Amino acid sequence: MNLPSIRPISARDTHEPNRTSSTLELLFDLVYVIAISAAAQGLYQNLLAHEYSGFITFTVAFFILWNAWTSFTWFGSGYDPDDLPYRISVMMQMFGSLLIAANIHQFFDQGLIWIGVAGYAIMRLASCSQWWRVYRDVPEHKKVAGRSMFGLITLQLMWISWLFLPEPLKRPALFLFIAAELLMPIWARSEQFDNWHPRHIAERYGLLTIIVLGEGILGVSQTILHFLINPTYSAAAILISGLALVALLFSVWWLYFSIPFDDILDEERRRHDFVSFGYGHFFIFAALAGLGSTLKLVTEVIDETGNTALEGISQPYAMAMIMLQLGAFLLALTTLRTLMCRKSSHNMLGLLLSLAILAVSYFIVSQGVPITYGIWLSVLAPITMIRLFNVDNKSWVATN
Repeated sequence: MNLPSIRPISARDTHEPNRTSSTLELLFDLVYVIAISAAAQGLYQNLLAHEYSGFITFTVAFFILWNAWTSFTWFGSGYDPDDLPYRISVMMQMFGSLLIAANIHQFFDQGLIWIGVAGYAIMRLASCSQWWRVYRDVPEHKKVAGRSMFGLITLQLMWISWLFLPEPLKRPALFLFIAAELLMPIWARSEQFDNWHPRHIAERYGLLTIIVLGEGILGVSQTILHFLINPTYSAAAILISGLALVALLFSVWWLYFSIPFDDILDEERRRHDFVSFGYGHFFIFAALAGLGSTLKLVTEVIDETGNTALEGISQPYAMAMIMLQLGAFLLALTTLRTLMCRKSSHNMLGLLLSLAILAVSYFIVSQGVPITYGIWLSVLAPITMIRLFNVDNKSWVATN
C-alpha cells in the first residue's frame, strides 16, 4: 500500500485550472446526508404535531451542521495538502461530524447534549491541527492561522461551559454562541479573505445543494411508496401526484444551477464574497431541507382520489408549509444573486412574480382545489425566475 507522503503544507493556487472536488471531500459530504435527513425528519414530526417552534429548533440544528461543513470546505479550498496527516485529520472531522449527527436525532427533544459538544470538540481539534500546519509552514498566512486556532479553541471552551450552565441561561447563551461562531471566521480572515478557489467553492456548494435536495427526493419516494402499498390509490393519482412533486424539485434544481456562481465568483471576486456567498447559502440550504420535510406532508393529506384530506392535517395546512419553505428558498436565492452580481436586473421582478404564483397556489388549495394541482401551479414560480434570470445570463455572456 502506497501512503501519501508527508510534506509541508502550502497555500494552493486560487486560480488553479480544472480544480474540482476531491474524492476525500465527497466522502466527507456523505456524513451530511445522514445528518440533514435527521434534522429534516425532526422538523417533519414537529409539523405533524403543529409545533411551530420546530422551525426554530430545526434552524439551530441545521446551523450546527452547516457551520461544521463550512469550516472544512473553506480550509480545503485554500490548502488541502492531501498527505497522511491531513487525511487523518479529515477522518477525525468525519467522526466528529457523525457524533454531531447522532445528537441531531435527539435535538428536537433534548437539545444540544454532550455527544454533540464532543463531536464539535473532535472536529475543532482536527481543524486546529490543520491550521497549526499553516501557521508553521506558510509564513504569509500566520495571522489568519493563529487567529483561527485561537478562535476555534475559545469557541469550543464556550460550548463545553454551555453544558454546565443553569437551564434558564442555556437558550440565550446558545444564540450568543451562534453569533460568535459567525463572527469568528470573519475576524480570523479579515486580512486574508481571498485564499480560496472560486470555481472550487462554487462546485462544493453546488454539491451540497444536491445533497440537500436529496432529502426532497427521499420525501417524494416515500410518498410514492405510500401510494403503491395502499391498494385504494389509483394509478392516475400516483402518476399525477408523484410527477408534480418531482417537477417541483426539478424546477428548484434548475433554478439554482441556472445562476453561474462559478463565473460570478471568478470574475467579480470581492472582499465580502466569503460572507455573502458562504453565509448566504445557509438560508438556501435550510429552506431546501425544510422543503423536503414539508413535501412528506403530502402523504398525510391525499386520499385515493387525490382530493380529500385524511385524518390529522388538512391540505391547506400542508400546502401552506410547502409554499412557506419554497418561498423562503426563492427569497434567499434572489437575495444572494443580488448581492453577488452587480449585473442582475430581473431579481425583484422575478421574486415578486414567483411569490404571487405561490400565493395563488395556496389560495386555490384553501378553496378546495386538490393539493396536487396547487403543487403543479407552484412549479411555475421557479420556472418564471429561470426565464428571467436567463435573460441576465445572456447579457453577461454578450458583455464578457
